[in-house]
Amino acid sequence: MAITVTNQKPAVLDALHTISCTGDYDPMPAIQQTLVDPLLQPLNPNAPASITDAQGADLTGHISDLFLSCLGDTLNVASEQTVKAVLGQTLINFDQGTRLPVAELFAVQAAQQNKMPAPSPRVLYTAQADVLPAAKALLAGSGEASAFFASVAYTFHPDTLGFWFQSSAAFDGFKTWLSQQTQTMASALPPTTTKLLNDFTALSLKGLTESLLVRKDDSDANDEHSFARVLVHMLMNYVEQQRARASQQNTAMDAGVLPFTIGELFCPRSLILVNVEAHARATPAKITGEWNLINQSLASPVKVVSNTSLSKLTSLPRAAARAAALGASQQPGQPGSRSAQVAFRKQPPSKLDLFNDITCVLRRMGKVAKSHNIFRTTAATFLKANRRNPDDFNKPGRIASVQYMPDLHIYIDTSGSISEENYQEAVMMLIRIAKKLNVNLYFNSFSHFLSQEVMLRTENKSTAQIWKEFRRIPKVSGGTEYTQIWQYINASRTRQRRLSLMVTDFDWLPPSKRQDHPKNLYYAPCSAKDWSSMVDLAKRYADSMKHIDPSIRQRLLGMVV
Repeated sequence: MAITVTNQKPAVLDALHTISCTGDYDPMPAIQQTLVDPLLQPLNPNAPASITDAQGADLTGHISDLFLSCLGDTLNVASEQTVKAVLGQTLINFDQGTRLPVAELFAVQAAQQNKMPAPSPRVLYTAQADVLPAAKALLAGSGEASAFFASVAYTFHPDTLGFWFQSSAAFDGFKTWLSQQTQTMASALPPTTTKLLNDFTALSLKGLTESLLVRKDDSDANDEHSFARVLVHMLMNYVEQQRARASQQNTAMDAGVLPFTIGELFCPRSLILVNVEAHARATPAKITGEWNLINQSLASPVKVVSNTSLSKLTSLPRAAARAAALGASQQPGQPGSRSAQVAFRKQPPSKLDLFNDITCVLRRMGKVAKSHNIFRTTAATFLKANRRNPDDFNKPGRIASVQYMPDLHIYIDTSGSISEENYQEAVMMLIRIAKKLNVNLYFNSFSHFLSQEVMLRTENKSTAQIWKEFRRIPKVSGGTEYTQIWQYINASRTRQRRLSLMVTDFDWLPPSKRQDHPKNLYYAPCSAKDWSSMVDLAKRYADSMKHIDPSIRQRLLGMVV
């Protein structure tokens, strides 16, 4: 998108803000000051800066609205493109072509500042190659805090607000300062806030991180002097003082902000406190495990925030992991990067096209130890006597072997946009493919609910018999929601090893925040629908999934060539 910027001084956005903890909670002035005002600072003070789009429409007064439209529950592709084009023209350090959503713009800015390429199927960030060296450099004073932030953000993409401390001693220094500050305002604080702040000062940051839940949702804990507001306000004030001291004394800071996503920066539901020294001394596996646990906890649909005691973000998964470890002790193909090049089919795929695509994926996934997808082969060998001529050593025998391909798990869209004819066509197509592969199927229907999992036995049965069994299975109806399927697959290692195929019309937009997309989940179009409309919806879905899975187009079986 072409954006024209006039008389604007190229900017660097600063995530530091100090939203007051008194009065009504209103983050809009902080959003204006942090995100919008720097983009409109004039180069020549005698004339205002202006931003116009390709049609000549003035966007200058609508920048804050454009930012907010990028922070909804679903990704707004048009707003994302517009805001990225604006940022590309107004910021000193920003990659306009990034696949990451606008919500992660501070990570993109920090990465560009440190000349770090954008993550992609060919550019992978890891704890060993990126986070660990960045932590060591920051601890030694030879690296920038922005490089550490960008390495963590590009490796793990947590949807939270973080604050880094150079060591556990630096965190203790903050706690001492916090106690002094809260004593001066003790008379104004509610008893619950005072208790939670006292509990906070008892925390130790000797490990890699300490994580807290502070809100159930954006409307929670916004009262005057609530714990969530006071703690974030104090953390921001402390970082601001640390910055001023470091500037005056020409010394390094020992604390800073980690603005992983914009939404969490201004109204955080969780806080991650990060020990840089512990990261610099930890193993890559330990760092990866810690941040994966944080992301797992953030994605959990059940979050309990207490008004009387500190709610730790990772307490439930850590307890579950300890229980699993105790129980165990008591008992004796990544896709390529051609997504931008693949083209959509001009005609609906035939059953043979879908069959070939599915078998190609199965072949690429390789063999598994056990499944319902049995593949029997025979081969000639001189290690076994010939059955007809056992005394003739010049004639090879035959040896039979049994191998297992991954199981096939089908998720059929039965939302309101799918008619009974669409459903029947999709089921019949899958029955024919299953019979050709000679395998059983795992099956769920889904809308905004997910039906119970059923295994359908298709071997040695006629198409009519299998269809009769399908018709007996209750199917759900309603809206459309894909993320429940992602979470359902990711929750089970057994389901992760299956080839999962979602049959849908693609009439859904993904969330604006990053989520883990299952590695072996693919998509297929439902039948008996207008193909041009299906392609348009699939293109929209693929474009809006770039921040979650850049290679998503290669997962659309039967859609692309």
